[in-house]
Amino acid sequence: MTDKDNLPVVHSAKDLNIIFPEKNKHISDGEASKNREIVKNNGAYTSDGRAYLDKVALPHLLATDQRGVNRIYNDLENADKLEVGAQNLVAVSAVNKVISERIQEPRDSLQKERLRDSEACVNAFRDAPELEKIREVEESRSRKEQPRLKEKKIRAESITACQLTGAPLDPDADAHHIERQADKPRKARDLRNIVVANKSPHREVHAEGAETPEELSALCLRKGWNDPTKA
Repeated sequence: MTDKDNLPVVHSAKDLNIIFPEKNKHISDGEASKNREIVKNNGAYTSDGRAYLDKVALPHLLATDQRGVNRIYNDLENADKLEVGAQNLVAVSAVNKVISERIQEPRDSLQKERLRDSEACVNAFRDAPELEKIREVEESRSRKEQPRLKEKKIRAESITACQLTGAPLDPDADAHHIERQADKPRKARDLRNIVVANKSPHREVHAEGAETPEELSALCLRKGWNDPTKA
């Protein structure tokens, strides 16, 4: 869950132009209408284009009851939850994973068709044109700001030494992403995900394939370096 002192601004999916698919022909008009209404009325998104659904929407969308939803919710990773006021929001990516798992289980055929329609509606929300535009803007900002991240990090933290070895910082030091941009593009501009390191240790990090916080921490322990993941 997000730090309560640094909560993102959340907007309602009612503001979006969600292009829902035609209803699943195997379910009733009422079921199909309810799926679309629930997604529209209980969807939420953040200013960087992340899509969520309120927990109250999940019993119907997942074809289960509240007790089932509570178990699912409690098993989610904290990164897949967002608590804003009285709302308990679940990332659409996590909802989709659960739906996919439930479709693949030995369930009643009609229940599976309901789940397939839910999945299509959730994906329509995820792919709303306004959210796609937000994500495009975010990617463009990340690309443009990459060359300035090192200096921004140095100024913000008054860095004078390599954050791995502690040696004096070389003028041509690099900015290293603890979690790769390819894996975590939303962290591309997050200075907490940036380490300023001299070129030699930076090359060693990549040579060792230490491209997750856990791998970098283990490498720092072996080398006797400072561990930036513990900062």
